[in-house]
Amino acid sequence: MLKLFSHNNQRFLKQSEKSETDLNKFLKENWKHIFPQFTIITNEFKLEGNVRSRGTSGRIDILAFNPKVKKFIVFELKKNQDKNIRDQASDYRDFIEDNFADIYLQATQKYDIQLPKYSEISKESVEVVLMAKQFSQPDIEKAKKSNGEVTLIKYFWFEDDLFLIDYLNNDPDDLLEALNTEKIKKIKAIIENKAESTLSETDIFFHKFDKSKLLFNIFFNFLKELNTVKVQVNQNTVRLFTEKNHTFSVLRFTGKGQKKSLLRIDTDLKIDIVDGLKIEDRMKEDGTSKGSMGVERYQVYISNENQLANFITAIEPFIKL
Repeated sequence: MLKLFSHNNQRFLKQSEKSETDLNKFLKENWKHIFPQFTIITNEFKLEGNVRSRGTSGRIDILAFNPKVKKFIVFELKKNQDKNIRDQASDYRDFIEDNFADIYLQATQKYDIQLPKYSEISKESVEVVLMAKQFSQPDIEKAKKSNGEVTLIKYFWFEDDLFLIDYLNNDPDDLLEALNTEKIKKIKAIIENKAESTLSETDIFFHKFDKSKLLFNIFFNFLKELNTVKVQVNQNTVRLFTEKNHTFSVLRFTGKGQKKSLLRIDTDLKIDIVDGLKIEDRMKEDGTSKGSMGVERYQVYISNENQLANFITAIEPFIKL
């Protein structure tokens, strides 16, 4: 049994007994923190017609949208384990697929949700997220074989409104880490398979800074995949200019404390917060700069491939525009 110890109370906290209505309300109020990767459309989404296989009408506990894959998501919530949870979610999924146009119009007009164009949203499949206190092993095995379309989340509610969730499959953090790892592998392969180097000046710039050079090459080749990049090597920096008029200044940087890093990349892109990165805004609140500042307002400190991958993921949408 899962137990949660409170240092402040000096005891294990008891699990709270909450209703499905309480869970629904709690998720809606804290949506952007619990499911920041999804867009909530509404809770208690009412459906008319033959929704369930054993009924004539029903409702979706929470209807949401996955902007990454452009699919609607059905959230089905249960206080405890429910042997019919898979059947209910499957019925809702089929109903959305059969009534896709009406669902789209309600989402965009009645609930004023900004969605991609009708033609851009996947009509062939709908994601299902099932939340309950427990699941049977057959449920778990079937979800893992669903090609990402069914996600199971166990939840635990404790005193003081402490809420714990456990992704049994499709954990977004695991998916992001796998995506970043694959992205780095791909760029490394490009570097290793290169017939001739276009980075001879940077070879000199990064002399004896092999780890910094590797990170720079990964970043440079990422930019080259999306844009034509002009390189300008100066005494203290390597400047990169993209065809989208974005600029980056790259420095070999060792530093001290929190700023100790292999690379410092200065950028004109507004990225205030990136997971695991130290980012410094060179502009003060009064509009003056902290010391000398060129066109690149933000300084990003990178010490390893994971941090670089997070930085690449953050700027990729801007570079693609």
